[in-house]
Amino acid sequence: MPASPRLSPNEWQFAFDHVIYDVDGRAQFTKFLQSEYSEENILFWWAVEELKAVGISEGRAKFESTVQEMYDTFIAAESPLAINIDHDTRTDIIGLVEGKDPSTFPENIYERAQAHVYRLMEKDCFSRFVHTSAYKDVAKKLSLPQTFRFNGITRLQPSTAVIVQAASN
Repeated sequence: MPASPRLSPNEWQFAFDHVIYDVDGRAQFTKFLQSEYSEENILFWWAVEELKAVGISEGRAKFESTVQEMYDTFIAAESPLAINIDHDTRTDIIGLVEGKDPSTFPENIYERAQAHVYRLMEKDCFSRFVHTSAYKDVAKKLSLPQTFRFNGITRLQPSTAVIVQAASN
């Protein structure tokens, strides 16, 4: 079987983006994250996407209540689905929300945290997801690569789970 071309970082991101923006792909990726006890990442990422899509077009009050609900769910110290973000980002968000007038919430309040979660999912979670049969199904539907090359090793995804040495180029 011929080795697939090595995916560049842009091609990897392309595959990841297609999975998370597709309804079925996102559902399968969410199930995978649930099995790893990390579904808060995709839930937060998608909540920010919805917040950006709605923005303040539905009214400032709706925007403010959504920001507060997301804070309580994903950011606050005892939040039920606390996301894993760096200390500085969390501290900045806390400073923008806790004890503040909601009318001061910036529209991009969660963008930095969303970018952090996106990178975490793309680099860490997605690299494990591509080894599952769920990814194989999504990849077929979306015409995405089913074989990836990492450091000169071809990994046939995911049906064979065989690792073979790639022919040197």
